[in-house]
Amino acid sequence: MILNGEYYQRKIETKTQKQALGAVMNKLLRIIFSVLKNKQAFRLISPDQQVEMYQQHLKKSA
Repeated sequence: MILNGEYYQRKIETKTQKQALGAVMNKLLRIIFSVLKNKQAFRLISPDQQVEMYQQHLKKSA
């Protein structure tokens, strides 16, 4: 996840301010929902860690 408004700044390059704000709100909402649904504390992980976790999940499923 990108911190310190970098996600918003990246979105505002291609969207209007309202659209970029909507994208930020949507991302936060998805994070909050996931934390509540899975009943686990939020952990900030890098994109590389995310890919690794996903690949491990695929191996377990196969």
